[in-house]
Amino acid sequence: MNAIRLVCFSVLLLVAHLPQAAPVLLISIDGLHPAYVLEADRHGLRIPNLRRFVSEGAYARGVIAAVPTVTYPNHTTMVTGAAPAEHGIVSNTTFDPLHQNREGWYWYAEDIRVPTLWKAAHSAGLSTLSVNWPVTVGATDIDFLLPEFWRASTSEDLKLLRALSRPAGLQASIEKSLGMAFVDGYTDTIASDATRTKFSLDLIRRQKPGFMAVHLVALDGTEHKQGPFLPEAFATLEQLDAMVGELSSAMLARDAATVVAIVSDHGFIATHTMVNLRTRFVSAGLIELDNATTVKDWQAQVWSGGATAAIVLRDRTNEAVRTRVTTLLEELRADHRNGIARVLNAAQIGALGSFPEADFLVEFSPGFYLGTALQGELLVPGTSKGTHGYLAERPEMHAAFFIKGAPIAARKDLGIIDMRQIAPTLAAVLGVPLPTAKLRPVPVMREHE
Repeated sequence: MNAIRLVCFSVLLLVAHLPQAAPVLLISIDGLHPAYVLEADRHGLRIPNLRRFVSEGAYARGVIAAVPTVTYPNHTTMVTGAAPAEHGIVSNTTFDPLHQNREGWYWYAEDIRVPTLWKAAHSAGLSTLSVNWPVTVGATDIDFLLPEFWRASTSEDLKLLRALSRPAGLQASIEKSLGMAFVDGYTDTIASDATRTKFSLDLIRRQKPGFMAVHLVALDGTEHKQGPFLPEAFATLEQLDAMVGELSSAMLARDAATVVAIVSDHGFIATHTMVNLRTRFVSAGLIELDNATTVKDWQAQVWSGGATAAIVLRDRTNEAVRTRVTTLLEELRADHRNGIARVLNAAQIGALGSFPEADFLVEFSPGFYLGTALQGELLVPGTSKGTHGYLAERPEMHAAFFIKGAPIAARKDLGIIDMRQIAPTLAAVLGVPLPTAKLRPVPVMREHE
């Protein structure tokens, strides 16, 4: 309780030093490692809008992401200030040992267990908006909502998205105004982000946002398909830079006091091999199959975190099963060719604020990541050229934080920060309390004169 009071006092103290609470535009560039911006010259990148955040604002040299370093847990940490074990969004996909949810993700806002920035801003009377932000389906504290969602990844998804937007008819109204359809949340091309940008711009012109968040996904898609820090990724980021410029200009035209923050959820590592870990659980009798693709029963199951894999025991009191799993994982880890870097126990997982249901967490070696097969070879050539999900201590997994605006200090190097500090920092800029955030805001504001 004392820690919560201290954080709340810190937020209020920062707010007191602001000339006036400012509107915030939060733009997530999925998969953006800070080196793309901080070392733009080295890579020959033409990203003038992003580079201005360094010369005109405050920036982190790296953000230590939440574990696993994947999209949905970290986007939720950004807007809550809490670790995944606390806020409830512990991976991209829900735990689904029998595959009954058919690769369902944590799409629904009701699964978040702590207050969000949208709730804080909405309660303070600010207008709240969101375009394609993860875990926002059904969010009642977002006044104007185009949620991130997909199911079949066909045009049929757009019908459901129209029904999920709020207020009723919002998406259809913008589609009519722009003469174009929206796009499902899974499509990760630069054209899809151009569509999301156009819809965001239309919303900004229609409303006067107090707090608005936009999620752009094309860089992540390019890095998965081609790998990080390659010409294809550079070309994608240069086009995203133009979208950042458009969105920033539109918000500043609505309110010159606007503060714009650029964030990301994780970095990337180039990959070459999938590790079909489940095949060894099947061979060991820990997963029982009906046929080659259907799980009939299980004693221990694998939950994906990208380049990590949580191992969940059906009965955590069954010491015989625990011993079998321990032996299996240690045998696999002992052979470096299997691509397993570390195996963490439940206490170590708990210290990371990750996967509270898991008794083991496997981190793969750089270049390796979790495959999905239930039978066949343990190691197969990777279909992705880059991925994330590795433990957050790896510098390659660092996420990004850049922020600028009238109350923000210029050319301020914040060093390495924690993902949980982003939400209380933005709450301070907005002038709203977020008492459940566990860490102090980072000092981004100009010195009080």
